[in-house]
Amino acid sequence: MSIEMRPVTPEEFDTFVTTTFIGFGAPVAPPEDTANTKALCEYDRTLASFDGEEIVSTTGIFSFDMTVPGGSLPTAGVTWVSVKPTHRRKGLLTTMMKQQLSDIRDRNEPIAALWASESVIYGRFGYGIAAQSSQIKIDRLRTKFASQPPATGSTRLLSREEAQATWPKVYDKVLPGQPGMYSRSETWWKHHTLPDKEDRRTNFGGRFYVLYEEDGEPLGYARYRTREGGGDGAPDGSLAVQELMAASDGAYTGLWSYLFGVDLIGTILAHNRRSDEPLYWMLSDPRRLERQQMDSLWVRVVDVPAALEARRYAADIDVVIDVRDSFCDWTEGRYQLEGGPDGATCKRTDADADITLSAADLGAVYMGGTHLSTLARAGRVEGEVDVLRRADAAFGWSPLPWTPEVF
Repeated sequence: MSIEMRPVTPEEFDTFVTTTFIGFGAPVAPPEDTANTKALCEYDRTLASFDGEEIVSTTGIFSFDMTVPGGSLPTAGVTWVSVKPTHRRKGLLTTMMKQQLSDIRDRNEPIAALWASESVIYGRFGYGIAAQSSQIKIDRLRTKFASQPPATGSTRLLSREEAQATWPKVYDKVLPGQPGMYSRSETWWKHHTLPDKEDRRTNFGGRFYVLYEEDGEPLGYARYRTREGGGDGAPDGSLAVQELMAASDGAYTGLWSYLFGVDLIGTILAHNRRSDEPLYWMLSDPRRLERQQMDSLWVRVVDVPAALEARRYAADIDVVIDVRDSFCDWTEGRYQLEGGPDGATCKRTDADADITLSAADLGAVYMGGTHLSTLARAGRVEGEVDVLRRADAAFGWSPLPWTPEVF
């Protein structure tokens, strides 16, 4: 094959996104349905493979800052990764991923992150599972609280325009302390988070936007949809929470209390909830809260010293880490990491390694949600037990990483 790989132009966007739909096996949306996606496209950060004039593979990047333990980093949010079925198993994805990571390094972004459509794809490119999320479900009649922080504020429903004006203030309060969350621009809120698009797959209706306030200060919000249900005169609808964000414990209680009190609802569902969800511990009957864990954010360390120096550590650490990386040879090698809660230094060294791990496993532990000791027991990391335990204490972080929205 004679394949050209390059960014796409605005005139090529519709073909680009059509290829992405085909690669995912999804119905191809008409241009009017992809207008929000087009508004977010950073054309210079796209890559497409052209077989003649045909686009046969795609990827792109959203540029944002992502919260890491104790800090924040410029991050490449990888998205739109697809290969047409006619051109699979020909090395296009590998070539595309290598070029993209090289470009990320040239832009001085220490980490890349993505959501994986399949968990078997990205480990070979150095991405590791850095965060998990929960899908939760509960019968509304089983939502009695046993314990809850006091909620002294009030809730009110908003229009989408009012949500656009008030919700970013809440999000930006939570952002600095939550590893895995990323910055949202005004354009992002308008075209990604808040558009009221019909969900044809689930038959849920229009979105509702609710704000929690105390003394006029926005401290929390929730976005949800409802679906009618029931028979024989007994209403049994469903309520699906798209996002719930709380900048205080009272806001968290107030919003869940509101959602549990919506009439005509039998089942409440929520996707992309944090793996350490406090709600479980607030319920009188926590077993009724069905939880399904799955991987969410995958992280790839592109610049080891810059990434490790940007975050903070919960305990003192002084360790030599040997990073194995056959995909991006510029990260391979041994690094002396020394620091603690107030900061750290990381530099290359020829000293003997205390811990040996792959680039993917470094990505997995980077956000503080995965223990090195766990990976060692899984046969993925090498190191003495005591060294790994001390490193776990340093790398571990509270709260656990959480990315509330797919990008």
